Amino acid sequence: MRAWANQRVPGHDGTPLALDVHLPEESTWPVPAVVTRTAYGRTAHLAEGRAWRRAGFAFVAQDVRGRYDSEGTWTPYRDERGDGARLVDHLLAQPWCDGRVVAYGGSYAGYTAWALAVERPEAVRAVISLGPSLGLHRTKFAPGGILRLTEHVGWWLERADGRTSRPGLREVVFTENPDLLDHLPVVEIGDLSGVDLPHWNDALDLHEEFGRDGTPPEAVTTAELEDLTCATFHAGGWYDLLTPEAVDLWRVTGSAVAPRPLRRLVLGPWEHDLGMDGGTTVGVLDHGPGSRRDWGSEFVAFARDALEGTGASGADVFRSGRWRRTPDWPTTGFVPWFPAADGTLRPEPSVGDVGFRSDPHDPFPSLLAGQDRSATSTRQDAVRFWSNPLVRDVVFDGLAEIDLDTAGEGDWICRLLHERSDGSLVELAVATTTAHEATFTPMSCGLPAGTRWALEITGSDFPHLARNLGPGVDRLRGEAGRPVEQVVRCAGTVLRVPAGEPAGESR
Repeated sequence: MRAWANQRVPGHDGTPLALDVHLPEESTWPVPAVVTRTAYGRTAHLAEGRAWRRAGFAFVAQDVRGRYDSEGTWTPYRDERGDGARLVDHLLAQPWCDGRVVAYGGSYAGYTAWALAVERPEAVRAVISLGPSLGLHRTKFAPGGILRLTEHVGWWLERADGRTSRPGLREVVFTENPDLLDHLPVVEIGDLSGVDLPHWNDALDLHEEFGRDGTPPEAVTTAELEDLTCATFHAGGWYDLLTPEAVDLWRVTGSAVAPRPLRRLVLGPWEHDLGMDGGTTVGVLDHGPGSRRDWGSEFVAFARDALEGTGASGADVFRSGRWRRTPDWPTTGFVPWFPAADGTLRPEPSVGDVGFRSDPHDPFPSLLAGQDRSATSTRQDAVRFWSNPLVRDVVFDGLAEIDLDTAGEGDWICRLLHERSDGSLVELAVATTTAHEATFTPMSCGLPAGTRWALEITGSDFPHLARNLGPGVDRLRGEAGRPVEQVVRCAGTVLRVPAGEPAGESR
């Protein structure tokens, strides 16, 4: 029998890298190859590989260098372009490969899939990208350059500075040291975790050098994405911090090519796992069995369309219990709303200022996705602007935007909230900035008549985001902070909501 598991292929510098090659019957050769390069263990793809094999594709799963069975040292987001290119070159030389490659992956493997596409565009005919993490400089930092503290610490504990992942280590560390994330300065948290994390500060150093929107070594650039001619599939969840990356890729990839290649987008009510465990509940929100997708069949169908030149582009977006397909997304225009000093939202600007005091030693707290936020609605370190009760059902569909006219040097965390009929208060979308304008996270939601929605602005989201310690104090190296007085000037602040109820139709 031909060996298919535990093969070795040299990386770009000769380092042996481990892979499994799931091949269909020899009588069907040559066949296209679906390729995933993962930092989380190719064993997780065994059942998936056999399913692709039954569908008539070869499926190749490779451990990236320094992880699991691959030799070398793993430095996240380094060596992936060269190692991926070397793997494609190897596959193209095999008698079973017909020269067509589908790059496939989610999270970190989403990045390695895009690296394959830009390094070997003549071979990669399609990319299936699921909640992609495109680099430490992006994933670990929110817009405005604010460190995503909880995500960074948790990911480094369980994923980095090791040959294998250690699921559950984050929970152990946080349980035994519940005040770990409170520690200042932030740069010492890795050393205090009780886990040897020699490279924990690498992401912080990288961000200081290149910034969130820079191009560190091996970053996949916007220009490279615009020129890709391959078909692309993009998926993200409303409650996943990486969904804005998926939407950006959907909008950018292939945009410089005419006619534009096949592309599809799927956005649903999921967290980072995209509901692949079959669950339908996030926090207090149950989206019902209709929110599930048959991902396996969908991926196979897309791969066939991409390779055969069939199918149509479009977006599948889940809202109010059902899926809606549109040729593009977002498709709606904007309705402007203006905050007023009396705490309302109005269809025209009004004068007046409203302010709040942000204290880094008592920061506005983070909550998990989908949670009821009503317990935080009385905190004084925020301002809120409410709509009137809606006289009809309203849809918000797209990416809201806000222009802020402010005083006070601080962070600006802007949330769109929905007060549901049961009294619970849930987040619809969030925007984060240290400047004066921001785009909210993607959303598609129906708001029933009789309910209200609100814009909430505060100065922190801790521990999800590292605290602003005050003017002139480095948020990563400061040992103490001081309160900041923050002011929203209503006359110069405007919120643009995608679609929504026309002005004057609320009571």
